[in-house]
Amino acid sequence: MEARAALTFVPEKIEIRNLSKVFPGRPRPVVAVDNVSLSVPAGQFVCVVGPSGCGKTTLLRIVAGLEEQTSGQLEVVHQDQSKRVNSMIFQEQSIFPWMSVRDNISYGLRMRGVEKKTYEAVVQRYIAKVGLTHFADAYPYQLSGGMKQRVSIARAFANDPEILLMDEPFAALDEQNKILLQEELLRIWDETRKTVLFITHSIDEALVLSDRVIVMTAHPGRVKADIAVSFPRPREVYKLKSQPEFGQLAYHVWELLREEVMRAKELEAATSAS
Repeated sequence: MEARAALTFVPEKIEIRNLSKVFPGRPRPVVAVDNVSLSVPAGQFVCVVGPSGCGKTTLLRIVAGLEEQTSGQLEVVHQDQSKRVNSMIFQEQSIFPWMSVRDNISYGLRMRGVEKKTYEAVVQRYIAKVGLTHFADAYPYQLSGGMKQRVSIARAFANDPEILLMDEPFAALDEQNKILLQEELLRIWDETRKTVLFITHSIDEALVLSDRVIVMTAHPGRVKADIAVSFPRPREVYKLKSQPEFGQLAYHVWELLREEVMRAKELEAATSAS
């Protein structure tokens, strides 16, 4: 495992120690995540990359409280009890089809009992931030896929959680919309500095967005490398990608990841043959 680069100390927001997750299965149980240890300081943007089936989403769901680990420890620091500890943005569109854009974004605030005058101002601000001012009263069936994900992002930030958990939120989008939403996310994150744990298959996306990239091994998922991403912020996606240093770091991550992708294919072939 590569040594973690030195970073300025801030309190840990997420602390994972020797965590494993085993699912029942036939003919034998399936080890999804194996002995993972990971610390995420408050305000840091961390991306996790790895081959399909390496347990990235399982790890995220455990942090979200949607799954329980089989062994190991998870500590998530919840400092402000008036806020949600986390909000999760999924790959698939998860907004309510019977609610307008405005009502979808305000949902979490309304459920928390925030005063109408307060939440209306917050919602209007985030509608503007994600460029949906002219669609505030539209319903999901009237929106494109990219616009629906803008609603998901606005809803998560408007709810003001301490931690954002994002599971490949842009994977299903075309390249143009993906770039636009990456830049939107960067802009909003620069203002809020939320703690973010972000799952992606894209090396470029991980390097554009994050302060650190965690590379996972093929099944079962373990931490293979923990790489600091030191490009200055604020970042512009294509300007950053044009820099030689970006290409060099992307190649380094790919070298680490390629070994695991090939191993995952070998394991899949061996399983199919048996």
